[in-house]
Formats: sequence, structure tokens, C-alpha cells
Amino acid sequence: METGKTGKYFKYAIGEIILVMIGILLALQVSNWNDKRLEKQTLKNTYAIIAEDLKNDIADIDLILKGKKEAEPVFYKILDGLMTKEDYDNCNGCEWLIIGSPDLTIEKRGYNLLNNLNSSKTSADSLTIKIVQFYTKQLTKLSVDDDLRERDIANNVNDWKNNYKWYSNYITDRNNDGFIEYALNNPDYTNRVANYYLINYTIYIPKLEVFNTKARAILKQLEEKLK
Repeated sequence: METGKTGKYFKYAIGEIILVMIGILLALQVSNWNDKRLEKQTLKNTYAIIAEDLKNDIADIDLILKGKKEAEPVFYKILDGLMTKEDYDNCNGCEWLIIGSPDLTIEKRGYNLLNNLNSSKTSADSLTIKIVQFYTKQLTKLSVDDDLRERDIANNVNDWKNNYKWYSNYITDRNNDGFIEYALNNPDYTNRVANYYLINYTIYIPKLEVFNTKARAILKQLEEKLK
């Protein structure tokens, strides 16, 4: 200061400040880069889980559809009045035709992770948006008739239990002759079969087929993304 070097010290101080600011900016840039890299990897991991979920769901639904398609001719035969006692005797499981339904639980591990990941960001890519829209719509469509199907089965069982003497032998699988006579000669059974067919084959199965078609399309995009 005393020797007139104030300007030099001032320039030196400014230079130091600039270097510190550059260092801070570089550190922030590296931090942002790391954050984006981690976000990208997290999204990729989430996509992999969704892909696995979809594969499992597609396989489960394919199995359900296969079983339903195999049983459909029996429904037609009953509704057309063509079933005989011999048909029931030789048909494994035909006596349980309208009191059972396969359980289906759509896997949502990846979907839930994606929702949590998406809620922490201000924007999402097009595939993320498509996946969220798929699950939002399809989960609602598949579940909207759950109570209807469950009530239909429960009504069949409860009505038989309360009104038919053959029920105890039937439900314990000891003797199905009483049920078979009822199924062949009582229009009440034909009406129940028709109602079950409406709820399951006309309403529910097409929804399962739509789910699988759309799920396969998204799975294909996910697999391309994960390459």
C-alpha cells in the first residue's frame, strides 16, 4: 500500500474472486451432471422393473385367456341345451363352471416407482407419460367390474346353499348327481350360466385382451429403450 502497489493488489484480489467463482460454477456443473446421470440410471432401472412387471402380467393374462377359451364351448353347449349327464360325468370341472374365477393381480412395482420418480421432477419424457396413462386407464377398466363378478359368484353359491338339498354333497365333491339333475333340468341354472357368460366373456375378457395388446406395445418400446 505504501509503495503504490494498490492497483496490483486490487487486480490480484479480483483474479482470486474470479477463480473461486469459476471453481464454484465447475463444481455445480459436475454436481448437476452427476444428478442427471443418477436420474437417468434410476429411470432406466425403473423401466427395467416395469418391463419385468409387464412380462409377468402378460403371461398371467395369457394363461387366464387360454383357460377361458377352452371352457367357452361348454358354455355354448349349456346355453343351447345340448349338455347331457354323460357330458358332466366326463367333463373335469364343468360342475364348478360358474362359481370360480382366476385371480389376477396386476404388478405395480415399477409403476409406483415411476410415479414417485415423476412427482419429483417438473417434466417427463414421452415414454413415461405413455406408461402412466396406460396404467391409469387400464387398471381402472380392469377393476371396475371386480365387485360385479365377485357378487355373481357369491350369489350362485349362497342361493344353492339356501335352496337346494344337494348342495352339501356338491360343495364337498362327494356326489354331484343332484347338481347335474338341476343343471340339466332347471332353467335357473341356464340363466345363471348366461349371466356369468355376459359378465366374464362379453365384458371382462375383451378388457384383458386390450390390456395385453397395449402392454405388449409398451413392452416393445421399453426393450428398445433398455438396449
